[in-house]
Amino acid sequence: MDHLSSRVLLAGLFATSSLPLYAALPSAPGYIDDSGYGAAARTRILPAMFEQKLTSTKYIAKADNPLITLAESTGFKQTSDYHQTRAWLQKLSDASGGAIALSDLPENSATGEPMLLVTASREADKSPAGLNKSGKPTIFVEAEIHPGEANGKDAMFMLLRDMTTGDKPLAGVLDKVNLLFIPTVNIDGDLRRSPYGRINQNGPEVTGWRVNGLNYNLNRDFTKLDSAEIRNVAWVFNQYDLSFFADTHSTDGAMYPYDSSYCHNGNGWSPASSQWMDKVMRGPVYKALEGDGHVVHECISFNDNQDPTQGYYPYRTDLARFSNQYGDIRNVPSILIEQHALHPYETQVLGNYVMLKAMFQVIGDNADSLKQAITKDRERLAAQQQVTLTWKPGEAQHTPFTVGDYRYEESPITGKKTIVWSNKPKQLNVPITDNSVPDLVVKRPKQYVVPVQWSEVIARLKSHGIQMKTLDKATPIEVTLYRMGDIKLAGGFEPDRAATNEIPGYEGHLLVSGVGKPFQRLQTYPAGSVVIDTDQPLGVLAVNLLTAESPDSFWSWGFFNSTLVVAEEPEEYVMEPMARKMLAEDPKLKAEFEQKLKDDKAFAKDAQARLQWFYQRTPFYDVNAYVYPVGAVY
Repeated sequence: MDHLSSRVLLAGLFATSSLPLYAALPSAPGYIDDSGYGAAARTRILPAMFEQKLTSTKYIAKADNPLITLAESTGFKQTSDYHQTRAWLQKLSDASGGAIALSDLPENSATGEPMLLVTASREADKSPAGLNKSGKPTIFVEAEIHPGEANGKDAMFMLLRDMTTGDKPLAGVLDKVNLLFIPTVNIDGDLRRSPYGRINQNGPEVTGWRVNGLNYNLNRDFTKLDSAEIRNVAWVFNQYDLSFFADTHSTDGAMYPYDSSYCHNGNGWSPASSQWMDKVMRGPVYKALEGDGHVVHECISFNDNQDPTQGYYPYRTDLARFSNQYGDIRNVPSILIEQHALHPYETQVLGNYVMLKAMFQVIGDNADSLKQAITKDRERLAAQQQVTLTWKPGEAQHTPFTVGDYRYEESPITGKKTIVWSNKPKQLNVPITDNSVPDLVVKRPKQYVVPVQWSEVIARLKSHGIQMKTLDKATPIEVTLYRMGDIKLAGGFEPDRAATNEIPGYEGHLLVSGVGKPFQRLQTYPAGSVVIDTDQPLGVLAVNLLTAESPDSFWSWGFFNSTLVVAEEPEEYVMEPMARKMLAEDPKLKAEFEQKLKDDKAFAKDAQARLQWFYQRTPFYDVNAYVYPVGAVY
């Protein structure tokens, strides 16, 4: 079809459907026509910011620097889109004297965009094998998993430039460490750009969107691996011997003077690494930030954004579906960096610059002790026979915390009191409610067996890098299976989101929860089924993914929902006389039935439930109903 005829056809279609003409429709990437909105609807009203006296502005490139970034050249009003990002990084690579190499990761984004990996190293061989052999710590930084939160990308641009070009004030960093950098994890979201991408954020003027082309929030995907983007991140974990992982974000939700924050997983799966970060890294990093005028804290969320006296919870011992917790369960020291979105974008970028620079320097100077902490964590998890998969809050601890002073006003909008913030500091003494007490603790199986027909689960286990053996013929194996009961629809994990999930489902899945009742069976597994030994580097990750009751198991994510049915059901004309005969022949069964009628009034009133009760006590009942098909060998 030629161009002219296609335009005629479109015009005809729009005419017949009474839609606006082609030219009047909002276009990509934002698909937003803001002409019909008043000024108030198009303008963010953010709280007044705390006074800041930053000296980190000294790191901003001069206007005549040929490698000045778009953020720097526009006074941090703009940030590059993905195509501009690739172009600028190519320019930097060309100027770096071989220190920076660019490559594409194995899978494209949901919309088909190639995903860029930046390698910065003094090693001539910048392949995974070359970096792994170097003896230097390899640090992995990712940015724009949420594209509106672009500060980590712009900070890394500045750092990579200052490490490799010009007068090279940071040239010594790459003598001690290797760097891997994904500038844009969520490319699709980055290219969906508009001035309306981040309602709670103080710049830049135009940003990308939170979710990818399939509408996934990619920082919820680290266990289920639905997205090509996060499978690429897992590939980096699998290919490189990582010493450190940092995921860069912006946070919002409440008003406080702390512009820079980061957190680790506390006393989770890799406590020695967390202790190393507290004892070795935190002091120099905090000193660097505070020395340049930044205010730093552990990243947190308030328990109640309308009442800061209710305290906060730090991001520790969380679920492995999130980036830094995923690193933690893999025994890679990992942090989540959160620059406060209400502070100016310049402050966010510069805070990240100072923080990352200090971290790189500390890691390079203390590589041996960091390696010892990693080894300790790996040995600890390898030896665990009782594995903790979730934690719950312990007793609240109190700590000083500074917020903006505030008052309450009656809101004609909400019909309730609403908090109104000022930029005058107010110190409180608030409770910390962190997850510090082991909750779900399970016995570690020796092996798991996944039947061949669950190929999607097997593929994702392989993407995680979990080692397995494939059966070459049908094989009977004595296993423990679990019949799942008390099954309910489960919600996701969005404590900071005001909107409730009115439609069941979360991140493309119908999540479930339940309780498994174990039983033993000699199960014959077809050829192609896989056997997973938990005595391997990612053994605890396998336990987390394959223990049905784990919130991040493939069962909980709904990959096995087709098992939650009874395949055959009896007709009443068969089951009713059969039940009469069963009662007549089995006094014990008769007594059990009568007791059930007495104890369970709802059951007594439900004719179908009565018939089902008898059906379940016949060999005609589906022996695989509600059975989680992954076998465990203890």
